[in-house]
Amino acid sequence: MLAPIDLQPFEKALTFREAAYHAIKHAILAGQLEPGKPLVEERLAAMLKISRTPVREALAILEHEGLIAPIYRRGLFVCQLSRAQVIELFTANEAVEPFLARRAAFYASPEQLVAIEQTISDGEASVERLDVANFLRSGRMFHAGIGLAAANPTLAQLVQRNEERVDLFVISYGKRIDAEMMRASNREHQAIYQAICDRDPDAAARLAIYHAQSIRERFAALANDESDA
Repeated sequence: MLAPIDLQPFEKALTFREAAYHAIKHAILAGQLEPGKPLVEERLAAMLKISRTPVREALAILEHEGLIAPIYRRGLFVCQLSRAQVIELFTANEAVEPFLARRAAFYASPEQLVAIEQTISDGEASVERLDVANFLRSGRMFHAGIGLAAANPTLAQLVQRNEERVDLFVISYGKRIDAEMMRASNREHQAIYQAICDRDPDAAARLAIYHAQSIRERFAALANDESDA
């Protein structure tokens, strides 16, 4: 059985399609809808207490974003990424994130710095509870905050979507993510944030590269060679 999806946090969305999109996406990235399990319109509509049409439209958006995909004659499923695919995503982010961190060091507003700092606090709180889903969410929000501060929404969206797809992979190995792995990422986020606060673009970019390389090694190591099959 699929875990229930709570629509309440998304009640203020402008349309049922948007509400369904946010709720289903949240459930996927929280590990409630697991890779390899079918996404059945009727079930999702019943769980969200809405009609099938906005659910179908939401699923089309999520398919476009690469979070779900069709399997021949079996319907739509949450994507299962291989380690090779994840490394490609990390490599792409490694090329983009230093640029965004550098720009953020120039352009981040005080309000944006506060928002970025809050994502780090959220990540640190997740360590105490070993809350992998919220830890991953705080990381996505951290990088999204830097993207906003860099004033380049196109590249920021690219990084965000790559982060979401990587997190699908990580969720599959959630039980193997320990507190020290989480702390390492939080320390690296803190160092990038501090460089941005210091208005040091070279340090921000250098630390972003280090973080991208380090997290790639930590997360890719979670999978064994069978994940490339």
